[in-house]
Amino acid sequence: MRLLTILGLLTLSLFLALGSGQSVLAQGYYYYPPQQQPQRPYRDPRAYPPGYYPGKLVQPAQPRQGFSLRRFFGTPEEPRAPARAPVAKPRKAPQATSVARSEKPKVDPSTHIVVFGDSLAEFARQGLEAAYGENPDVAVVGRIRSGSNLVRSDPADWPNFIRSTLDSGQKATVAIVMLGLSDRQNLQEGEERIELLSDRWKELYGQRIDGILNAFRERNIPVVWIGLPPMKSSKLSEDLLAMNTVYQENVQRHGGAYVDIFPGFVDDENHYTSTGPNVDGEPARLRTGDGVSFTKAGARKIAFFADVEIKKILESIRTGTPVATAPTAVSGIEAALPAPPDAAAPVSLPSKPLVGPVLPLTRQDVTPGGTLISGVPKLNGDHAYPVQRALRNGIAPSSRPGRADDFRWPRS
Repeated sequence: MRLLTILGLLTLSLFLALGSGQSVLAQGYYYYPPQQQPQRPYRDPRAYPPGYYPGKLVQPAQPRQGFSLRRFFGTPEEPRAPARAPVAKPRKAPQATSVARSEKPKVDPSTHIVVFGDSLAEFARQGLEAAYGENPDVAVVGRIRSGSNLVRSDPADWPNFIRSTLDSGQKATVAIVMLGLSDRQNLQEGEERIELLSDRWKELYGQRIDGILNAFRERNIPVVWIGLPPMKSSKLSEDLLAMNTVYQENVQRHGGAYVDIFPGFVDDENHYTSTGPNVDGEPARLRTGDGVSFTKAGARKIAFFADVEIKKILESIRTGTPVATAPTAVSGIEAALPAPPDAAAPVSLPSKPLVGPVLPLTRQDVTPGGTLISGVPKLNGDHAYPVQRALRNGIAPSSRPGRADDFRWPRS
């Protein structure tokens, strides 16, 4: 009986606590979070529970769930502020930073280096731009057509592109050409397919190279043709090396300058390598992971070899003297090396007779006085005895103190 009475009292207290928790809301008083509480309430705030004010509903306090000693004994419980969603802090706007360019703006430069070619020519342009970046009188311009080739396109495609570029007002002091990465394929002549690197293929391919060189010759623009580099694929490198011979023969026949960069990107065994010395002689990564493209250091190295011929052409234009072209191509590495010092004048040596004095092998020896020796020489004097013992009897002479054969111990 006593247990039932206690349970009844507990139940009644629980209902009273829940009712008192909602009485404030029933009277029209609403809870304001501390950040949004009114500055001047309508009535004395002490007449209401903490945080409750009459007025506009902001967010009513929800009764707490679960058991509470305050609610059990009827003690007023301070309402809990509603959970607020996390507010992301506003990010600071990035400040505009001005990058000061070291090079001066090139206004009306007198020298224009125009680079024509495919995707490989873009690396040559980047290297030349880095080489002449500090020279306000030289401008490097790229006329790149990535993915283009000479094999599958119309033979007049590249010559027409060069003529239209120059006719549109593009100034060109020196023309740089690097082309042929996509030309490793058969040629089509009418209905016949010409096999790659056959004699007929080289003949037809050379004619297309001549078309490009003639487009520059018509406008009296000197040409520097950069050969193809080695590739990661050994078979591809062999074919490109054979194609370089076609470029070399045709370019030199037209009086242009051919730059062979192939030796600059191989190892000691003449195989492809992705690393090597840069233009400063320091080891660096020159090629990217695909085995075809170049890094900035590699592009700068291409320009380093080509710049040797460019400087020769610019010097000839300045002085008005023609550039001397060699009958065979010189490697870009060899051309970049300084000229060896002049050889010293040969020292004149006295002439030697062709034949020396003739002496008969059967001639008899003579004494210093000129008389002939007729018998065995006689040993006379103080040295006769030791000589006779040593040479005739085979008895070695005794050692002398301090001489090399003095093995006595201890030495006196």
